[in-house]
Amino acid sequence: MKKLILLTSALTLIGGAAVAEITVSGEASVSYGNWETAAGTAAVFDLDSELTFGLEETTSGGLTYGAEITIDGDAGTVGNGVFWVSGGFGKVSFGIDEFDELNADEVAVNLDINGVQKDHDYGDVKYEGDFGSVSVTLVADARLGDTPSVPTTVAATDPDWDLGLAYAGGGYTLGLDTDSNNDWKVSASVDVGNFTIAASFEHDNDWDLSAKAAFGGINVKLSADESAEYGIALDGTSGDVAWAVATNTSSETSASIDYTMGDLSVGLAYDNDDAGFAGVADRGDEADLILTLGYSMDALDFELKFNDVNEYELSVTAGFTF
Repeated sequence: MKKLILLTSALTLIGGAAVAEITVSGEASVSYGNWETAAGTAAVFDLDSELTFGLEETTSGGLTYGAEITIDGDAGTVGNGVFWVSGGFGKVSFGIDEFDELNADEVAVNLDINGVQKDHDYGDVKYEGDFGSVSVTLVADARLGDTPSVPTTVAATDPDWDLGLAYAGGGYTLGLDTDSNNDWKVSASVDVGNFTIAASFEHDNDWDLSAKAAFGGINVKLSADESAEYGIALDGTSGDVAWAVATNTSSETSASIDYTMGDLSVGLAYDNDDAGFAGVADRGDEADLILTLGYSMDALDFELKFNDVNEYELSVTAGFTF
């Protein structure tokens, strides 16, 4: 709360007036189960809560500035928050370890229970600008929190800044992304009605090519890459049912079907491409077969998840606005 008061005072001094808009939102959840655990682990309760304060003001000259602070009850922390200013020049945001565009190769200590690399935000400054058909995004590590110089937190090979440029117009899109490690990626796509072709090429000679089309309410995507892996994916909807299926020449296959009837939803998903980690069986959402049951009642959501390695979780999540 002290940080909220300090930021509120700072905004008042800068604008020369009281804060015009303050928003407060929150979320709380309770769950019971053994999701994302080793085989035979007993079920446990877990509680989580999050509260977010948003502040915004506009000057007589049309300059808008604001701040946002999040209190995470599960982690027992108060985030440093984000302060931002926007106008005709774009938007500049400042927040210690708040932006994820720099995430690349985190070290092993950041692997989760399935061996997947966790996101570890360490961008401190972000610029976003839209100028007609051209957009620009620049994120930099200002050495204020976690940085690539701390090998136990962020890999020393991770970038200090990342720049993205994009153009969109007339059915065409062009993109360029580069960073302080001299890594780069160029991409392009063209949309001709119900048919879209996209391609990308990276500094290490990796490339991807895809073609998407829609036929009678069914979306079809064909893909290929530098490793001579070819794939096909289809998805569509029919009334209250949504479905998807995909496979490739590496025998990676996935399929899902979801049924929604009012506030009730049922989903079944299969994916054989999750091989576990270090000899450990698949867990949680990495399992091959997952059944999900859900029920929503205004801002209150109930969910039951069960997978084919005998893990389950029953959860209730409530959203709040003030």
